[in-house]
Amino acid sequence: MKKFFKFGCGGLIALIILGVIIAALGGGDNSTKDKEDGKQPASTDVGKKDDKEKVVGIGTALEVGDAIFTLNGVELADQVGPSVLPKKASGKYVVLDVTYKNNGNKAVTIDASFFKLKRGEKTYESDSVASMSANQGDDGNIQNSFFLQEVNPDMEIKGKVVFDLAPEVAEATDLQLQVQTGIFGTETGLINLK
Repeated sequence: MKKFFKFGCGGLIALIILGVIIAALGGGDNSTKDKEDGKQPASTDVGKKDDKEKVVGIGTALEVGDAIFTLNGVELADQVGPSVLPKKASGKYVVLDVTYKNNGNKAVTIDASFFKLKRGEKTYESDSVASMSANQGDDGNIQNSFFLQEVNPDMEIKGKVVFDLAPEVAEATDLQLQVQTGIFGTETGLINLK
């Protein structure tokens, strides 16, 4: 009797696990059989959200969740910041002049990480130090650096977000700015740079 429980319980558990695996793998796709019978296969899109991002151009407001983003302008530069202590690019800076408006009911802490450049499958992160420098005047004051800046409801801020890119990427005509809501980017939209 002792042997049965020692082997029996372990064997029974292994048999149950094997059965679950076979059932999961055996579910298969009935679409071929359904096509032969003249039936349409059941849709697998039930409950799926639309993954298409909104896309606009320069100067057009883009609403993403409770935020409104506007790309006011784009320029290329070798350095940014005050003339006394400029920050030099490793490659070429893409400097984006951006306006952010909080249309929500609570304050939002916005950061340069809300902005990414996309080119095909590649994603480029902003340079937070260069972004702070680009928003710094010759008097040393930093205005709207998009560095952990709290924006109350119905308020908007305007500032520069900077990307340090390889020169050929910086001059590409297919770059897009991806904007997002929140740190985790639950909602996103795209703005064409050209």
